Amino acid sequence: PPSPRLGGVSEMGAASPPLLVLLLSAVGDFASLVGAIPLTQQDLLAKGWTSWGGPKDYTPPLGVAEVTSTAHVTSEALRPVVHRGDTIFLLHEMTRRNVDVDGGKIRARRRLHGARQAFVIEKLEHGAMCGNIYPGDRVFLRANTGMQLEVHGEAVLAQRSIRGPQQAFTLEVPGAGPGPLRIGTTIYLRSHTGKHVEIFGSSAKARFDNQGGLQAFRVEKAEDVN
Repeated sequence: PPSPRLGGVSEMGAASPPLLVLLLSAVGDFASLVGAIPLTQQDLLAKGWTSWGGPKDYTPPLGVAEVTSTAHVTSEALRPVVHRGDTIFLLHEMTRRNVDVDGGKIRARRRLHGARQAFVIEKLEHGAMCGNIYPGDRVFLRANTGMQLEVHGEAVLAQRSIRGPQQAFTLEVPGAGPGPLRIGTTIYLRSHTGKHVEIFGSSAKARFDNQGGLQAFRVEKAEDVN
């Protein structure tokens, strides 16, 4: 007896469907079955994933834990906050040397955290809410000699212990958020003349109202020397 042919007529006289039609029908049934499976919250989050760190601008819904990747974890939140009265060291970003006091003169000659490189950061405000140092604060930097950093004309010195306008510096941090100053932050010190402290050669001066490499200092603590 004749056997059924692809797209031909069977021995019963009925037309048999083409093999391709049968395959497409099976695929469609499987797709319908998969589509009927409800998406989980993880599936929905995966659709918005843009990098290893997670979906861009993702805010987890109430009750859903946010998945945090090490790619998005910054060290900023782990760095210590700078408080009034803390001892800090200022690393000149361009020369990679620490600011020091020698005979009343301010210089940056070596990468070292010693007594000459130590400054106590202070501000006039007091009280429980004023214990932290914030970008925009007017601060004073007291050297190990007890003398305050100050600006006379273009000269940056440490020759008097008083805290007046000449010894006050506005702490500038471009792009700073609302939080307090943290160790490792790059700062600019604007003096009462409107000029920023800089290191030129190995000496400190205050000549220009610029925020460049000459004027950039990184706040460090004692164990940050590499």
